[in-house]
Amino acid sequence: MENKILLNVQALLEQQTEKGIKKYGKTVDPDDYGMIGWLEHLQQELIDAVVYCEVLKQKVMKK
Repeated sequence: MENKILLNVQALLEQQTEKGIKKYGKTVDPDDYGMIGWLEHLQQELIDAVVYCEVLKQKVMKK
């Protein structure tokens, strides 16, 4: 049975990996940051996600 969600997530991972290689010349390396650095990076990504959610809410409320 084909799992469309898994296929979509895999495609997104591949796209992000390609984007990262183009930008940084490599994939994610655990040694790039210490614990605090990774936590701060995660916080930045989560903030981006919250902003995207707010943008989508605003678009829905306009309709």
